Amino acid sequence: MTEKKEIVLSGIRPTGRLHYGNYFGAVKHFIDLQGEDNIRYYFIADYHALTTISEKTDYYQQTIDMLRTYVACGLDPKTSIIYRQSDLPCIAELSLLLGMITNIGFLERGTTYKDKMSKLLEAPGGMEGNPLSYGLLGYPVLMAADILIVRADKVPVGDDQRQHLEMAIDLAQRFNNRFGETLTVPRGISRDALRLPGLDGSAKMGKSEKNTLDLLDDAKTVLKKVKSVPTTTDPGPLECESDEPEMVIPRMPNSVGALYRLLNLLAPEEVYLDFVGKYRRGEKFYGMLKTTLAEYVSAFNNPIIEKFNDPSNNREFIEDFLRDNAAKVTPVALETVESCRAAMGIGHSLYRA
Repeated sequence: MTEKKEIVLSGIRPTGRLHYGNYFGAVKHFIDLQGEDNIRYYFIADYHALTTISEKTDYYQQTIDMLRTYVACGLDPKTSIIYRQSDLPCIAELSLLLGMITNIGFLERGTTYKDKMSKLLEAPGGMEGNPLSYGLLGYPVLMAADILIVRADKVPVGDDQRQHLEMAIDLAQRFNNRFGETLTVPRGISRDALRLPGLDGSAKMGKSEKNTLDLLDDAKTVLKKVKSVPTTTDPGPLECESDEPEMVIPRMPNSVGALYRLLNLLAPEEVYLDFVGKYRRGEKFYGMLKTTLAEYVSAFNNPIIEKFNDPSNNREFIEDFLRDNAAKVTPVALETVESCRAAMGIGHSLYRA
């Protein structure tokens, strides 16, 4: 008897242009998973992108551009099933059904919601004109629907999404206890996501902070961004980054630390250690450091840019595999929703093909 392959699920927000924080935090992990014997689902979380929307944004084009970059980085849409969240409208139905057994207090304990609420209370004017939406409050329920609808066994998560996964597990167990064993209860697997500092010295590289190095930046843009990184402040002492005492890096969340982190990821070890030595000796070397780093960043970007612009990696190609993969996932998703409808007592839909 053939052993059932485990289903691994990850979600990707449609951010358009991908930066180095995206690559080392998630994309590289997805590509590494391609060598494992399992079923891999990656969904584009365009519904989730709407939870904080304030004006119309072309998430469709951002999805196309982002997936072209993923393909250019090495993600294979033939071995990994990639689909858009909104191409499976039954996800919204499962979210609604799960919402019927979800307490408001349970959602209000969500870290993301509490953080947004805290910032709102501290802002001038406080809660006046509260912009927090039902979508933001219900984010964990929609995420649970994403996971449960494809019967995911494993969900790789970083620390920032761990609580949401725990809430999904809680909802699955609550549903099964109340209505009978219907949903697959997932388990989390640690994703040691590397959080890169921003070029401005902030703790995280992020698109909204405008402090990124992008995978599609050309050599001129890369050099301009790297040269603009401030190096006037003391980044602090060197700290051990591994069991080897010589493998050290300025780990404080500042711009100099960001330069060293990137150099550590992209350059040969001897080049990196040479600049560690210059740092220790207090030499004046930041100009050389920036020029050297820019060269390695451009060398990393060039093949990605070339594959991104390959005529075969076009909008039509992306749309074709999204359409094909949605067709593969839909029967699984519909079966899950129908089983939940039946378990709750409203019966199967009479209108589905």
